[in-house]
Amino acid sequence: MGVDRNSKIATLSLMILAVLGVVASIYLMRVILVPIALALVLACVLSPITTLLRRIFPLGPTGAAVLLFLGTVVIGLYVASLTAESLIQATITLPGDLQALSSKLSSQLSTIVKDHPSLRTILPNPGTIDELGDTNSRLLISNLSYGLSDLMGWLVQGLVILVLVLFLLAESEMLTPKLIRFFASSPGEARVAERELKALTRQIRSYLAARTVINLGMGTVVALALWSRGVRFPFALGLLAALTNFVPYVGQVIGGAVPTMVALGQNGSVGDALIVVSMYLAILGVEGYVVTPWVMGRSLDLNGTTVLIACLVWGYLWGLVGLILAMPITVSLKLVFQNVPELYRWAELMSVDWHPPIEPVEGGDSGEAGALPLKLNRGQYDQGEDVSA
Repeated sequence: MGVDRNSKIATLSLMILAVLGVVASIYLMRVILVPIALALVLACVLSPITTLLRRIFPLGPTGAAVLLFLGTVVIGLYVASLTAESLIQATITLPGDLQALSSKLSSQLSTIVKDHPSLRTILPNPGTIDELGDTNSRLLISNLSYGLSDLMGWLVQGLVILVLVLFLLAESEMLTPKLIRFFASSPGEARVAERELKALTRQIRSYLAARTVINLGMGTVVALALWSRGVRFPFALGLLAALTNFVPYVGQVIGGAVPTMVALGQNGSVGDALIVVSMYLAILGVEGYVVTPWVMGRSLDLNGTTVLIACLVWGYLWGLVGLILAMPITVSLKLVFQNVPELYRWAELMSVDWHPPIEPVEGGDSGEAGALPLKLNRGQYDQGEDVSA
């Protein structure tokens, strides 16, 4: 018993050290891993487009990937030019709007304190509001200028990622079988692994594509709504809403708070700011309670604890990019866990109502290991398919 206990302790210690080593490696190699992760996500999202191009035009995998690469570069340069223009305009106008807003608020507080001296101990000092406005204005100028000067670095890194996506799309049909044969020990295992990998890839691609399309659609609607209200920088704010919607809870708050502050600082009207908040909440409600459940269903839901832990972990490891990739990575891991029987417990732990899909069929022989036929539970992603093979 003492030997068994020591063996269990040693195994647990090795597992903890292995996990810590993997986490440290992910953190230290983030300069390499972040572009690879972004390229894999983009390759999964763009892969159906290359398939469509090959059906429309007489192109092979490389030709379709090159055509998509050129189109993506053109669109990326256009988005970068609009972003740079918005940053320049924001650097010029937003600090002045912030100072004007703080001055107006300070003046109103001074009037209230003058008319009602008893409120002096409760309300903030008007001079403090002015100082905060000046300080935040300088910080805003510094951050916007930094973002504008660093835009070229983002463009270079984006080009590197797109080149990697190009090679992944062009060589995926050649690399996938070689990768499977590299890890499989026999031809039979290779065939099974290839079939399961294709099914898993389709599920991950479907999720990533659906999530990206939904977020882009939401960003477009937000941009049009802000443009209809005359709010400045509607395109940039719509793009911000689309990107922050990848980050649960916190990202959605940021995606709505920034347009509200811009509308409030633009003319100092609380009514306009409340209208912007109402529009954003309405759009967010339709996206969260109607569009997303209808498109993606409930089978990929993650419970709140898993979502928050994933955001904390990936945000610490990879910063802002980690926050954006936290949900795609976590959902992809959950899909992997849902397809590997040894990892069903982790998938169930991460989900809201998902349960292991394997259950015995009546009449099966429970006396022999592996003799039970398998069937899908209704909670699995691909409902109604028979996986007994």
